[in-house]
Amino acid sequence: MIDYHCHLLPGFDDGAADLDESLAMARLLVAAGMVEVHCTPHCIHGVYQHSPAQVLAAVTSLQTELEGQGIPLRLRPGMEYYLDEFFPRQLDDPLPLGETRMLLVEAPSQSDPQRLRANLLLISRKGLIPLFAHPERCRLLDEEDAGGELWGRLRQISGWHRAKSRGEGSLLTRIMNEGVLLQGNLGSFAGHYGAGVRQRALVLARAGRYHCFGSDAHNPVALQGFLAAGMQVAQSFTRQ
Repeated sequence: MIDYHCHLLPGFDDGAADLDESLAMARLLVAAGMVEVHCTPHCIHGVYQHSPAQVLAAVTSLQTELEGQGIPLRLRPGMEYYLDEFFPRQLDDPLPLGETRMLLVEAPSQSDPQRLRANLLLISRKGLIPLFAHPERCRLLDEEDAGGELWGRLRQISGWHRAKSRGEGSLLTRIMNEGVLLQGNLGSFAGHYGAGVRQRALVLARAGRYHCFGSDAHNPVALQGFLAAGMQVAQSFTRQ
């Protein structure tokens, strides 16, 4: 299995604090059946501002460490971009996932649908494909004009009852129609973020909405707590 979202690089963000934690996480991922991991540190203006060149160098260095430790895990570079008002600057030198054209992105908790869609459109205009991280955790995607059927089910499950107007459909449906792909978190399936997120993840998975999955691992303790259960659920959908 391939992990498309992992904070494995030591000391880059709020993920692995040092090399020992990176190695511990890598061992857990291999033991669970992962063969390839995309290293995706946060890219947030004013908080985490590593350049693509720095990420590439860190991935090469960590790959060497893994090989020296006999840990059979292929590493691929990437970043998790924050879709705020500063994001357009990052598109001057973007770092897609591995050898793909996918750019991993997440929505700020205080974002709005217009800015989100504008940033996603900028990615597409660069010839890249937006890969939306953990949509099951993003309440912004509940914004809608028409009560889209899928996200309406999610609202019913999770108890979101805000009044909606009628129009084009849920924000989730609209961005998917515009070419956005979805990445589900393994921890979501294991209840790591709560029962509501788990239920929403299952609805999306059963509807075949996820393009790929990721651990979104930040440290070995949390990873050990959800990895096996999360992978079991995710693999049950990839086999269908």
